[in-house]
Amino acid sequence: MTKEQEKLVTANMGYLITLARQYKSDVLSTDDLISEGSIGLMKAATKYDPSRGKPFVTFAAPYIRRSIEAAISRLETETDVRSTDESLPIGSRNNYTLLNVLEDVNAPRADAATEEASLSDDMVRFVNTLDERQQAVITRYYGIEAERQTMAEIGEALGLKRERVRQVRDQALRKLRRAAKVVSGE
Repeated sequence: MTKEQEKLVTANMGYLITLARQYKSDVLSTDDLISEGSIGLMKAATKYDPSRGKPFVTFAAPYIRRSIEAAISRLETETDVRSTDESLPIGSRNNYTLLNVLEDVNAPRADAATEEASLSDDMVRFVNTLDERQQAVITRYYGIEAERQTMAEIGEALGLKRERVRQVRDQALRKLRRAAKVVSGE
């Protein structure tokens, strides 16, 4: 791991611990869950590309969750099979079940609104560095402070062919990537 990757891992250990504590397992202690999660965190750090504009914590969360869930699954399969609606720990009278820790991929994430607002603010700031036509294409294509539109719809609104809209979008994205690299210090 590079120094940058090590910094990412170290800086996000608190988040990892928070995620690991959301899981309960009869076969793994919280420390073991944290250890398994750190494997996912390190893997995320080696694959992370800051130029894509996604916050590391958002990028790393699925890696951490998969690592923890794989360890739980692997070890629970080795011991025995449990029902997803059986109380945890086994025999307790609480209403906490395996279903409580399984991720609902269709449910909105608790931090999604905050993350989206932050990304939106950054995006608006970067979009303002574009010329007027590029701004119009990017804001409409990605639905920034407006409804998302297809390239054909954008072309019709701006009096451009669909292919020209694609070219303007690609130019704007290149310009945005350069601006993001300057801000991130690359």
